[in-house]
Formats: sequence, C-alpha cells, structure tokens
Amino acid sequence: MDKQQNIGINSPLLGSSSNNNNNNNNNNNNNDINSDNEYLNSPGGGGSTSSTTLFNQSVDADEQFLTFSPLLSNNNNNFPSSPHDSFSSQHSGSAMFLLPTKKKKKLSLKQQILPMVALMSLASIVISLIVITRNYNGNDVPFTTSPFVIVDDDQLLAVGMASREWLIKVHATLTKLDFSIMVLNPVGSWSLATYNGNELANASRCAFLPFLVSAVNWCVAQNEDPHCLQMVTEPMMKDLSSIHAGIVVDRISGAPNAYYQMSNDTGFDEWLNKRKYIENFLNANGLLGNQTIINKIYPSNSGPVPVWAEALAEGIVGPNLMEPYHSALLMLYTVFGGVIPPGQAYMTDLLSVQTFSEYTSLGFGLPPGSVLHSVLGTSATDVNEIAHIILPNGRQLIVSVYSDGYENYGHYPYQSSVLGMFAETLINGMNLTKGNPIQMIMDTSQAVVTPPWLNGTSDQAYNKTYLYIEGGKIAPYIVMWNFPINVTGLYEVCVWFPAAVNQTAKAVYTVTTGDQTDLTYQFVLDQQHYGARWILLDSFYFVEGTTPIVHVTSVDVPTGKVIVADAVKLTMWPTTDNVPGLAENYVSQTYNYAFG
Repeated sequence: MDKQQNIGINSPLLGSSSNNNNNNNNNNNNNDINSDNEYLNSPGGGGSTSSTTLFNQSVDADEQFLTFSPLLSNNNNNFPSSPHDSFSSQHSGSAMFLLPTKKKKKLSLKQQILPMVALMSLASIVISLIVITRNYNGNDVPFTTSPFVIVDDDQLLAVGMASREWLIKVHATLTKLDFSIMVLNPVGSWSLATYNGNELANASRCAFLPFLVSAVNWCVAQNEDPHCLQMVTEPMMKDLSSIHAGIVVDRISGAPNAYYQMSNDTGFDEWLNKRKYIENFLNANGLLGNQTIINKIYPSNSGPVPVWAEALAEGIVGPNLMEPYHSALLMLYTVFGGVIPPGQAYMTDLLSVQTFSEYTSLGFGLPPGSVLHSVLGTSATDVNEIAHIILPNGRQLIVSVYSDGYENYGHYPYQSSVLGMFAETLINGMNLTKGNPIQMIMDTSQAVVTPPWLNGTSDQAYNKTYLYIEGGKIAPYIVMWNFPINVTGLYEVCVWFPAAVNQTAKAVYTVTTGDQTDLTYQFVLDQQHYGARWILLDSFYFVEGTTPIVHVTSVDVPTGKVIVADAVKLTMWPTTDNVPGLAENYVSQTYNYAFG
C-alpha cells in the first residue's frame, strides 16, 4: 500500500483526496456508499452486534499486526441479504406475535412521500458522517473506517494561529511552530485545526508513541496480554530510555541489527521489510501518511550510532520524520480505543505525565488537576509534543506541535517549556476554562510598591508593562501582591517576568501563607532566561479569610544588574470528596476513554 495517505476530511490546509475524476475510483466510492446504504436499510442494521467497539482481527503470517475495524464496517457479509434471512438466521428462537388483520387505510401521496423524504435525508446525513471520516489510500479507495467524526473548525484555526503568532513574537529564537489541534465537542465530534499539518519534522522521541502502540499491537497479535513487553515499554516511556526503545524495535520487528555492508547484500531487503513493522501497522490503520518511522533513537541497544544494517536503512529511508496531523490522529486513536482496544488503558497509563515536568512542554500552561497524556521529543533545537489533555472541567483536546523552541540555558525542567503558553492562550481563546477551579492573576497595577521602582515595557511582560529597579541598593525595596482567599484549598503559585541578560540571576521571591502559622517560603529565580511564561514556585494550602502575600525584593541584587517585577498567578487545585488536589478526572469511575 502506498505510504502517502489522504484522510477523507475536507480541509483547505490538508487538501482534499486526490484523483477525484478517476472513473474507477468513483465506482469504488459509489460501491462503498451503496454498501453503506445496504447497511442502513437492512432490517438487521447490524443490530445483532452488542459490542460498541466491534473489531475484526487479521494476522499476517509474516508481519503479525492487527487491523481493527469499528462497528460501521463496509463488509456486506456481516449483514443479512434480505429481510427473510434476517428473521430466520438472527431471530430464531424468538417469540413472534401475530396481530389481527384489518383493512389498511389508504395513505395519500403526500403521506407516502414525506416519511420517505425524511428517511432519505437521515440516511444521507449518516452516510456523510461515515464518508467524511473514512481513510483513503493513494487511489481514493477507502480501506478502513474511522470511529471518529472530525470536522474542520475555522474559529479553532483562527485561535491557534493567533496563539502561534503571539508566541513567535515574544520569543525571538522561535521561528517554527506547526500544529494540529482537535477539540472534543459536547455532541461527540472533534473540531480540527491544523497549520502545516503535513510538514515533516525531526521525530526524536516523539517516535516513542508509535513504538508503544506497535509494541502493544505485537503483544495482542501473539495472543499475549497487551503489556507483555512491559519490562521495556515502561522505561522507554517513563525514563525516556532510547536503549529500551531499541529493544522494542528489535523485538516487534524480528529484525535486530545485522552485519550487512551493502544494500544489495543477500538478505538485506528481507531485513529491511521486517524493520517496517511499525510503518506497516500504522499504514494499515490509516495513520502513517508521509511519515518515516523505521529507525531507532540513538544511543540504542545497538550502540551510540547506527552501524551495519541500521546505518544502511537510515541511508536509504532517511531519518525518522513525523508531522502534526497524523501524530494527532495517532494520539486520538490511542487514548480513545481507535486501535488496539484491549491495550487502551495500559497505553494511557504509560502516557500519563505531570505538568511542569521534564516530560512535557504544553503542560507548563495547563491548570493544576489537568490529566495529561503526552510524548515529548527534543533535540538541540526542537521541542515537539503530542498530547491528549483533559482539563479539570472535563473538556478535552489533542494538541500536536512541532517547533524549534528548545532553549538550553540550564534550570531543569524549563529548557523545553516554551509551548506551555501556546497551550494556555489556546485554551483561553477557545473559552475552554468555564468550570475550572478558581484562578487569580495580578500584575504590577494591583501590587503594593515601595519606591523607587521604575516602569518598563516589553512584549514579554504579562500586560506589556513591568517594574524594575537597579541593584546595589542597601535598603530593601519591595513589590508585594496580596491575594484574598475566599475558598480554602490547595493553590499553585506561579510568577511571570520578561527575561533579559542585564537582569539578575538570583531574584528572591517570598510566599507568606497569611494563616496562623504565618509560614514563609523563599525561591531564587534566574530572570535572565525563560521569560514570558509561568514559572512555578510551589503549591500551598491557603485558608478562607486569609491573605497570602507574594513579594519580590531588591535585596542582594548586585550592582550593574536589575531585578524586575511583573505578574503572579494563583490557581486552585480541584477538590473531590474533600481531598485537596484530587480532580474528578482522577477518580476511576469517571476516567473512561471508551467511545461509542
């Protein structure tokens, strides 16, 4: 099957399916629509199937990968050929009740036509939803059916573009940010926005997502538990171990590195075909597109760099390359059971990461209590992430971003944190915050200021203005923010500032709880780097009726440097069953990803 796949979604950015004027392809499409009509008009209508996530398993003897076909399948063999067959084969043994016969009243032409028109309209809508989400191969022939309804959303695209443009404006080193965004709507469909969605980029450790899904598929194909490779998949995902990732690739492909010197050596082609296990699996499910996902991440279990067959393979197919659109689709299918439903829970567990951690960039812009399933890939220049996000209010979105925003100034884990503000501006712009816990943000206009702080302006400042004061002063000059607490709970405290090389590397922030304990906590931050984003201080338990204080002081700022004051954010963690920090999304009864 041709690697390049066109997904049947009408998108001006992605382009529509090719070769629409090909008569043979039109015939194939018409046959598929006729088959769907047959399904819709059949008295059985697939009603005998009780499983919401019906799938067919097919195992190739050489490649051993599964393909999963959802309930709305285009397989005529699944349905009765006539109403009589339906009654005799599917309802045998059922009680049948005979009603007294009486002369039927003759219906007028209008009474006969209107129900038919309504039924045909309904059938057209259903067929359109089926066709619009169907994956197509290079000849426009649908080969699998998507369980998801995905619709282009111009408003979402406008918000995504505005978030992108703002981030690039305030971060001079950031020049690239390609994305695909999907937002789950209350009716169950997904809104889609994508910018350069098919633009290939260095996959780096984002390839761990297809590695994981393919590994679980391999286990299921062996009639093993989905977690049969747990000893290597867990360190691959949780420790970002490229050594264990290499073991995964070797095991599921059956093609560990071998001594081949030339591409025409006997046996190399067979070896390379086996190594395409991951690509073949993705392609069979319409999730490959133009991506290349064959190579290991180095250093690997084969050594620090590719050699022998692995070096030949990389020379032929090139490096691993992924793109936002099919990455987002893969995350969607993974966490919602579109592929490998038996392994759904296991995979989402391995993908779970914390916000404000080394495993995410988007997570630096999410409210506390968010559920985050993510794979982060970084290089000397790139920050790429594929994430599924559940906000504390239950709203869900999938974001796949490929950027050149890596900033290696030390201060773990902020080197890859730049995409956090893309996530926050996106969530705010789409009004997805309603129902989230309390959030309070104060800038310098709401602060208590001890002169002689001066006013400054910067695109990186929270509201484009900030305060600054030169170092070398003996007396402490303070900027202080007082936060009245109306609801007792656990609060995350973050600060914001514009960065500049003439600023201090040791800015002291102090948090005072304001309760009976009156505890004080100090934090030293480097204001030369990682500006224009939220920097986490910590989370504190604040009591209703108290006024915690956050302040920054000029004390110990050396001569020749300045210290700045900008904005402070307090965000309450969700509380469930009187447990501070426990979100409803964390409770197993509501933590359900099944579709249908």
